[in-house]
Amino acid sequence: MTQYQIIPAIDILNGELVRLTQGRYEDVENYQNTPIEMAEIYQKNGITRLHIVDLDGAKDGKLVNHHLLSDIRKAFSGEIEFGGGVRTKETVEELLAIGINYVILGSLLIKDFQTSIDIITAYPGKIIAGIDAKNGQVATEGWIESSELPATELAKRLSSYPLESIIYTDIAKDGMMQGPNLEELEQMGQASTIPIIASGGIRHKKDIKLVQNLKNMKGCIIGKAILNGSLDLQSL
Repeated sequence: MTQYQIIPAIDILNGELVRLTQGRYEDVENYQNTPIEMAEIYQKNGITRLHIVDLDGAKDGKLVNHHLLSDIRKAFSGEIEFGGGVRTKETVEELLAIGINYVILGSLLIKDFQTSIDIITAYPGKIIAGIDAKNGQVATEGWIESSELPATELAKRLSSYPLESIIYTDIAKDGMMQGPNLEELEQMGQASTIPIIASGGIRHKKDIKLVQNLKNMKGCIIGKAILNGSLDLQSL
């Protein structure tokens, strides 16, 4: 397995850098830096991979902040994984064409599993499955809707396909600064043959290490802990 990666998050809403708490669009925190400025800060601090989410796209079911994403791509030389509103192969083509390295499929995995598999197999190693869960059940549409499917079951269904990784987000932990859900991450690592990227709740270097020590963990995504200053970029 490749080296464990620390992946800062840039969440975009109405063109601005934000963080939501537990995925609630009404509970949004705005930051002074623009998304492009934040990408440049990460670049200067040696970050090699970014996690970018178009929250407008996640809610609307289509790519919204295309031009901003293109500008971030120009500002950041490392790898970029992107999610939010990806529903068609054409959108994946568009994202890869502007230099996005990995495209995240989330809601589509529940709404149209066959189209998701068609996309995954058409772009081997370029697609990430974004599994977001509430109480262990998969959530969709920008976390607004819940399904009846256990996250571990979806991970098992996907294990035979050529995904780059699975991003697992525990919505209850996201933005709460209370630590990651190690139990559910452990279950996901056991259920999947595909490497897991953990997302949600990481506060400091101890949390990073705890996640890293779990089975089948490829990396972790960090948002609020960096933006609010509880985790120093230069210490990563």
